[in-house]
Amino acid sequence: MAASDMPAPDGALSGDLRILDAPGPLRPPAHAVCLVGFMGAGKTEAGRLLAGLLGLPLVDTDDLVEARAGRTIREIFEADGEFAFRDLEHAALREALAGPPAIVATGGGIMLRPDNVNLMREVGPILWLQVTADEALDRVGDAATRPLLDSEDPYLRAAELLAGRESVYSHADYEVDTSGCSPVDCARQIAGLLAADPRACTLSPRFAPSVPIAVPGSCYSGLVGHGLLDRAHVLLDAAGLTPRTAAIVSPEGPCAAYADRLARSLTTAGWRPHLLSVPDGEESKSLSGLGTLWEVFATAGLDRGSVVFAVGGGVVGDLAGMAAATYMRGLPLVHVPTSLLAQIDSSLGGKVAINLSQGKNLAGVFHQPRLVLADLLTLDTLPDAHLLDGLAEGIKHAVLFDADLFAWLEACHAGLLARDPIALRYFVARNVQLKAAVVAADPTESGLRAVLNYGHTVGHALERAAPAWGLTHGQAVAVGMVAEARAAVAGGLSSPQVADRLEALVSAVGLPARAPRLDLEVALAALKLDKKIVQGSLRSPVVADIGTVALCDVDPDFFAAALRAVVS
Repeated sequence: MAASDMPAPDGALSGDLRILDAPGPLRPPAHAVCLVGFMGAGKTEAGRLLAGLLGLPLVDTDDLVEARAGRTIREIFEADGEFAFRDLEHAALREALAGPPAIVATGGGIMLRPDNVNLMREVGPILWLQVTADEALDRVGDAATRPLLDSEDPYLRAAELLAGRESVYSHADYEVDTSGCSPVDCARQIAGLLAADPRACTLSPRFAPSVPIAVPGSCYSGLVGHGLLDRAHVLLDAAGLTPRTAAIVSPEGPCAAYADRLARSLTTAGWRPHLLSVPDGEESKSLSGLGTLWEVFATAGLDRGSVVFAVGGGVVGDLAGMAAATYMRGLPLVHVPTSLLAQIDSSLGGKVAINLSQGKNLAGVFHQPRLVLADLLTLDTLPDAHLLDGLAEGIKHAVLFDADLFAWLEACHAGLLARDPIALRYFVARNVQLKAAVVAADPTESGLRAVLNYGHTVGHALERAAPAWGLTHGQAVAVGMVAEARAAVAGGLSSPQVADRLEALVSAVGLPARAPRLDLEVALAALKLDKKIVQGSLRSPVVADIGTVALCDVDPDFFAAALRAVVS
């Protein structure tokens, strides 16, 4: 069994997803996000935009100092000196952090005092906005307005100050490189980082983390929050989608009410929405179903500037997405996923397809959406079994890519099962971020994305062998993950702790870890037909440790043994 030369996903998921000095998952809830960094880094400008995105006030400690002292910062420096200013700054920070939840923009020297760092760390994440000395001076403009730059060579002075402070700035939880970055882009980047922090997700009911999803030729956002349907017209406008004719495609049943709410929101802003209902279930993903949508689009007068909204789970996302990709050679698509599985998986990455009589998803294309709106209120009507299907997918992402998320699930899964809004927001936003990183690295499913098949080799074989018992997809994947983890231990590729923790978590949330009573021979026969088997070898993800995955070439007997272990 040879490990593939392909880079492991953890390498591909570095950069924006890297958390500096990552806090434990059970830290107290945040009530502030503190922006630190050198002068000119954009803390106030980006902070004001970030505050608007998150529905929070902005508090600037420099403004507080000047308001309380009745003098400018330069006057304080000239009359009383830097030490006196630092005492006033410390008092201003205390005042800012004692107030309601806020974005706090701090002065460039705030991190020089350890007690300031401790204060900020107690209430929430700290973000270091990085900037070079040259760019900082260009942004500041008149160096004479900055007391610490009062020298014959302000550029040299700025470089010296920055070099002396970088070691203290590095104690922040996150780094954000602002070089060449507009305040708007900087704010969006910060919002994406905060989507991965469970403390930040407690800040505001209006907090809708915006996770950038970048693929060649396309860049869009995944928004996660409560009540997004009622604010859809505003969010669409921010994404550059102005009022026009639209088709809102949803399945029959509870999703129809969500489609109605979306239509009302669009209508208030001048959109012209047409509500289109399709049968619920895989049978609607057919050539006839696709043809019907084309005909209805034409009757409704949709043109190349119209937008298609897919409101529902993975089935409607596939069908409406396929129609959007092919009608008039492609219309803009907005996914409004209403199931947990769709919110963290199928709505992301641009895969759309329909079924043929010979099998599922055999006719499809890649058609990236313009926006993904994951309104967590839609999960209120989701059946428990469907919630668990999504939870299985989230556990898979955690075991593959994020040891901290896995540990959080071990400690906090009860909140998810109870549909606690803060727990759901963190779980969905973090999973969106993880899936987005994989999609960005492999947009056409030609390499790295294969790691997302973890648990699916055994899981698909179990699904084919379980028509009477009726395993859901999530249940089959849960059993498959446990089976594949146990097989990796038996093959010397993983430590027993991985399989033990995975099985314990799967069982704790109410998913099965074994599948007795299934027909083993049927499952084994299905395994032999796996489309990933090439020349007698199967390329499969193997988890050596929680949060670390690599693709390995595996003999199919490896999975046959795994099947026997969970079925017998």
